[in-house]
Amino acid sequence: MKTVTKKEAARRFDKVGDLGFGGETVVVTDGGKPWIKLVRASTKRTAGKSAAEFKARLDRISRKPIPGAAEVLSRLRE
Repeated sequence: MKTVTKKEAARRFDKVGDLGFGGETVVVTDGGKPWIKLVRASTKRTAGKSAAEFKARLDRISRKPIPGAAEVLSRLRE
């Protein structure tokens, strides 16, 4: 894990970003205290539910039906 100051991270963002992209965890400090942590975003896509499964779940937890895209667009046009 690498630690850099906020100013150094701003000045050398390309280098800090390359470290994170390469798998290194980079902690950026502000006033000597941890401010943010940069890590590589996952490139692995998580398995998601189908749209039908998602809508069915929403229907179970919501009392009001959730409008579809066509309904939302028609409301916006009014």
